[in-house]
Amino acid sequence: MSAETWTSELESKGSVVFPPRRGRLTIRLAGFGLLMVLSAWTNIDHIRAGEMSGTLGVLRLTALAAFVYGTGLTLWQLITNRPVVKVDADGISRGRSLRWSGITSIDDPAGLPGVRTVQVRPADRRTRPISIPQDNVEDLDALTHWLRSLHDRHRS
Repeated sequence: MSAETWTSELESKGSVVFPPRRGRLTIRLAGFGLLMVLSAWTNIDHIRAGEMSGTLGVLRLTALAAFVYGTGLTLWQLITNRPVVKVDADGISRGRSLRWSGITSIDDPAGLPGVRTVQVRPADRRTRPISIPQDNVEDLDALTHWLRSLHDRHRS
């Protein structure tokens, strides 16, 4: 989608909703699932061989726990179709909301390719920024420009 499409949807429906991109999550689920199975398999082999002690054993179990967590989180996102990013006349939300008047800045996309995010910075320093990932929006550069134009419009 493009900024023009988003603007048109905002004007006609009152909001633009960016659900998780299911294709992206499905690929991630397959990757985490494969890594989880391989990690469990090698851990079982090491336990049978009596080689599951010390720092290396802890690292193996930690890796398995990380893959289980990643698989579970991705599966939860696919089942619930959350978190959703919503932009409307009040502001931006992703689980929690920031009103346009409570936003100080919208950062450029940052992060490694494929896992970039846009940070929406709140005026209240005690409030965490809202992070918009590529899981919800493929073209973060276009989204950033569009959100900044909306922010400017609401500030004036």
